Amino acid sequence: MYNSFWLVLLIATSCTTKLSAVYINPNKLMQGYHGATAQHETFQRKAKVWQQRLDSLTSELQALNLTSVAIRSSKEQQLLRYREAVQQQAEQENQRLTKAVLAEINAYIKQYGKAKGYTFILGATESGNIVYAAEGTDITSDVLKGLNEQYDRQHPGSIVK
Repeated sequence: MYNSFWLVLLIATSCTTKLSAVYINPNKLMQGYHGATAQHETFQRKAKVWQQRLDSLTSELQALNLTSVAIRSSKEQQLLRYREAVQQQAEQENQRLTKAVLAEINAYIKQYGKAKGYTFILGATESGNIVYAAEGTDITSDVLKGLNEQYDRQHPGSIVK
């Protein structure tokens, strides 16, 4: 009797509640989102500075060919430590920027889903998370358009196209 009550309640609820599910392609959002492009450009500028410093240290090391073994060894160690530190810093910076972009995208999708009255917004990748989707349920373009409009309003001087 107790289980029957919940089954009837579930059926009644599902008949009166409109469940609507749509999906987005997260890869397309990341590729087309102006905020992601701007963050990528920021990261590239930083990486260029790091690479210039590495190149400078490498040049210094090459210039020490005729110098003592101890000095050369010390410079080689300095270069290796710096290279490892730069790689670690680059990885951390890339993760930080990616996390920030994903937070912006997720916040927008949540707002978008509530405004449109969707019950679910799923993420579909090329690896095939969604086996079938009815035509018109891919909202990637609409979300990307709104996301970019929001970004462009918030960052008027840095419009990336």
